[in-house]
Amino acid sequence: MTKSLKLRTFFLFVIFLILFSILIGRLVWIQVVNAEKLSLAVERQTTADIIIKPQRGNIYDVNGNILACNVPAADIYASPKYIKDPEKASEELSKYLSISKEALFKVLSKKDLEWTVLERFIPMEKALSIKKLNIPGIYVEDTSKRNYPNGSMLSQVLGFTGVDGYGLYGLEYSLDRYLSGVPGREISLVDREGHKVGIPSKYYKPKEGEDVVLTVDSVIQAYTERAIKKAYEKYKPEDGITAIVMNPKTGEILAMANLPDFDPNDPQKVPSQEYWANPAVSSIYEPGSVFKVITAAAALDSAVVTPEEQFFDPGYYVVSGKKIRSWTVLGNITFSQAIEKSSDTVFIQVAERLGLDTFYKYIQAFGFGAPTGIELPGEASGMILSKDKVYPVDFATMSFGQGIAVTPIQMITAFSAVINGGNLMYPHIVKYIKSEGKIVKEFKPQVVRQVISKETSDTLRYILEKTVTEGTGQLAQVPGYRVGGKTGTTENYQKGKYTASFAGFAPVENPKIAVLVIVKNPTQGGHMGGEVAAPIAQEILKDTLTYYEAVRK
Repeated sequence: MTKSLKLRTFFLFVIFLILFSILIGRLVWIQVVNAEKLSLAVERQTTADIIIKPQRGNIYDVNGNILACNVPAADIYASPKYIKDPEKASEELSKYLSISKEALFKVLSKKDLEWTVLERFIPMEKALSIKKLNIPGIYVEDTSKRNYPNGSMLSQVLGFTGVDGYGLYGLEYSLDRYLSGVPGREISLVDREGHKVGIPSKYYKPKEGEDVVLTVDSVIQAYTERAIKKAYEKYKPEDGITAIVMNPKTGEILAMANLPDFDPNDPQKVPSQEYWANPAVSSIYEPGSVFKVITAAAALDSAVVTPEEQFFDPGYYVVSGKKIRSWTVLGNITFSQAIEKSSDTVFIQVAERLGLDTFYKYIQAFGFGAPTGIELPGEASGMILSKDKVYPVDFATMSFGQGIAVTPIQMITAFSAVINGGNLMYPHIVKYIKSEGKIVKEFKPQVVRQVISKETSDTLRYILEKTVTEGTGQLAQVPGYRVGGKTGTTENYQKGKYTASFAGFAPVENPKIAVLVIVKNPTQGGHMGGEVAAPIAQEILKDTLTYYEAVRK
C-alpha cells in the first residue's frame, strides 16, 4: 500500500470516527441527558388532561322538596379538520340540534378550525342519537343541566347558573362555594382524533357539591306567590309587588316572592336583566306609616309617652314655620288610637319628645342603614340621612316613614323584633348545608341584640291588633285568629304615584308568622295600604295559619 493511500485511509477513518462520535453523542443527549424532557413532549402529544366536572349540589326546601337539581344532558363539540363530509354531517346533525343545516355547514367546513362548541345542554335522547351517527370529528360529552322543577317559583331567590355550571345570581351565586364542589382530573391516552384509548393513567375523583336546605316552605311560598299574582292582575303595579313571610321568633324566611319574576330554566327570556335581581333585599323604598311601629316602639320603650295619653290631631302640625299636613283629622285621640288610625300629626309630636339622638339610636338598633347579613346576594343598606344633616322638617317626616329608605328585608326584620319580645334576629333563608346526607354547617337562629323590652313588645302587639280590628288594617282580619298589623301609604314624589304596604302578624298572643307586602305604584283598584296591601297579607296569613293547623299542630 502506497504512502498516499495509507494517508487517505487514515483520514477516512478519522472522519468516520468523528461522525460516529457525533452520532453516539447525539444518542446519549437524546436518550440520557434530554430523555425526560422529550418523553414529556411526546406524552403531551398523545395524552389528554381532562377536567372532570363535579355534580352540583341540590337545593331543597325545609320539607325536603327539590327546588334546584341536575338532569342528564350533553354538550356537542366539533373538530372540523377531521370531518370528511361537512355537507352530510350538517344534514344529519341539524335533525337533533337547534342549528340550521346551513349554519352547521358553514362551521364544519372550516378546516383550519381546531375545536368548537356546537351546542350545550342538549337532552340525552338527542345526544344518544348523535352518538349513533358516529361522525368522525363530532364529539358528545356527557354533562348535566341545572333544572328548576317549579319553574318561576322562588326565581329571584334561587337565581341560576351559567354555561360553565357556576352560579350567577341568587343563592346559586352566594352559595356557590358549597354547591359547586371540586373538579377532578383524568389523564388518558388519545388517538389522533382525540378519542380516549385504554384505561386512564391517572384519575382524581371529583368532590361533589354539597346540598343546601332552605328555611323556605314550598307550600307557604305557593300561597304567597298565588296571592301576589292575583293582586298583580288586579292592581297592575308599575314597579311590582314584593312579599316576605318570616318566623318572627327565629328570623327564618318562610316565603319570599316578587313580581315580575322569571323562569330560571330560561333566564335569558326576560325583557330586562333587572328581572334577575331580588327586590326583597336589593330595592329600597320609603316605608311610610308601617315605620310608625318603629317610632312607637322607641317612644314607648323610652317612656316619653303612654298608650292612653291624650293628643289632638287637627290635620296638620307646624314645624319650623312649615305646615306639615296629615291625611287624618281626628281631634282628641289617645296615642294607641293614633297608631290605629295612623295619625301623622301625633307622631311628629311624639318624635319631638323623643329627640333626634334617641330616635337615631333606636332606628340603628333596629338594623336600618346597614345590611342584615342574610345569605342572599346584592343586599342594599337602605338610606338614612346623616344625623348632622337632619333638619327639623326632615325629622318630622321621618317619624312617619318618609325621608328614610329601607329594604323590605330590613323592614320585616325590624317589625318582627317589635312583636317577638323585642329581639332583633338575624334573618336567614338557609337552614343547613349537608354532604352525603350529613349536616356539615347549620344556620341556627341568632339574636343580634335586644332592641326594646318585652313589656313594650307586648303592649305594641295588642295595639297593633286594634289597628286590624278597629283601625286602618281591617281588611287583614282572618276569621278565627287574632291578627295584628300596620298599614302604610307613601306618595312617591310624583302626583298619583304611591307605594301601598302592610306589615302583619298572627296569632297576636303568640306570633308564628310575620308578613310584609309592598305594592309599588298600583295603577288601578286603589292605592292605600289598607285597601291594596292588607287584603294580600290577609290571604297569605289565612292560608298559612290553616296549613299550620292541619300539618304543624
